[in-house]
Amino acid sequence: LGSVAWINDKVNKGRFDSLPVDIRERLMAGRLDAQSELVSLRSEIETLRANKDKLEKQLSEGTRGSQHIMKSLEGAKLFAGLTEAEVPGLTIFLRDSRRPVENVLDPMGGIIHDTDVLKIVNELWNAGAEAIAVNGKRVGPRTNFRCVGSTILVDSLKIVTPIRLEVIGDHQTLLGAMNMPGGPLDEIRDVDPQMVQIEVVERHRLPAFTGTTS
Repeated sequence: LGSVAWINDKVNKGRFDSLPVDIRERLMAGRLDAQSELVSLRSEIETLRANKDKLEKQLSEGTRGSQHIMKSLEGAKLFAGLTEAEVPGLTIFLRDSRRPVENVLDPMGGIIHDTDVLKIVNELWNAGAEAIAVNGKRVGPRTNFRCVGSTILVDSLKIVTPIRLEVIGDHQTLLGAMNMPGGPLDEIRDVDPQMVQIEVVERHRLPAFTGTTS
């Protein structure tokens, strides 16, 4: 035969009351300690949850901040010419005049000079150009242009006409700047319109800047 014991709160209380006083005190003390530890653990869990939510928020904000910083950095690197670029833009061709010398009001004006290239490059930067290359050489903020005899030095690269300027940026804005009355290209066209040619390009591939950045 089996037996079944029915134990409820009343039975438990009766048993507890029947225990010796010292044992009851130890049990009560243990129960109080357990309850205190439970309260402490619940509080710690709430603190951990709050810290977790805070860290997740900071991580999210930090990620957005990092993305913004990286985007700004990429823009700076693009302007400095430190990264290869491949986007739409313009190609500008400059060449010496083919007219007979006697048909040119200013014979020296029929030749493309370093100052012509420099003024055009500066005008392109002012018009919002994102990247520029001259005859395949990427132009940086400190690129130097100067005439040496019949050639133009772009830093250490010697170039002669026809000169090819590849420009990345909003082509409508760049076209407006290049066709502005009194601008550097307008001055060259006054000598001979055939000295200048502009093309809109769907995809430019400009190399990274290879000069010194000091």
